[in-house]
Amino acid sequence: MTRERYVAFLQGSLVALEHIEPSLLSFFRNAVPSRCDLLRADLSALGRSSPDLSATPLHEPSEIPQIDSEAAAFGARYVIEGSALGGAVLARAFDAALQLNGASQRFLTLYGARLGEHWRGFCAELEQFGKMATPSAQTEACASARAVFNFYAAAFRSTGAITVTS
Repeated sequence: MTRERYVAFLQGSLVALEHIEPSLLSFFRNAVPSRCDLLRADLSALGRSSPDLSATPLHEPSEIPQIDSEAAAFGARYVIEGSALGGAVLARAFDAALQLNGASQRFLTLYGARLGEHWRGFCAELEQFGKMATPSAQTEACASARAVFNFYAAAFRSTGAITVTS
C-alpha cells in the first residue's frame, strides 16, 4: 500500500459517487450524507485535487447505473452503505500502513462509533422495502446493486486503484 494507491482509491470512490450520489439524494434526501464532500476534503488534506470527471476514462461509460426508481435506489444504497463497513476496516489498515495518524480518512470513517447502529437502521429500511416490493422491484434492486458494484470497479480501474491483468 502506498500513498499514491490510497489517493487512487479515494479518487476512484469519488468518480463513482459523483455519478451515483445525486440520484440517491432524490430518493433518500435525509438518509444519505454526502460522501463526495468528504472525499474531496480527504484528497485536499493529502495535497491532491479531485479528478476531472470529464477527463476520467471510464472503462464503459454506458455502465453508469441508472437510478430512476426506489428499487434501483435501494440496490445502489445497499452497495454504498455496505462499503462503509469495509471502509472502517480499510481506515485502520491505511492509517497503520501510511502513518496517516487518523487524517485524510473522513470518507472511510463517515459514521465513526455509530457505524453499527447506522447499518442496522439501513438494514431495517431495506427489509421493510423488501416486504412491500413486488418481485419485479426486488429483481430491479438486485440488478442495481450489481450495476453499482461493476461501476465502482470501472471507476477504480480509471484511476489506477485496481489494475486488470490478463
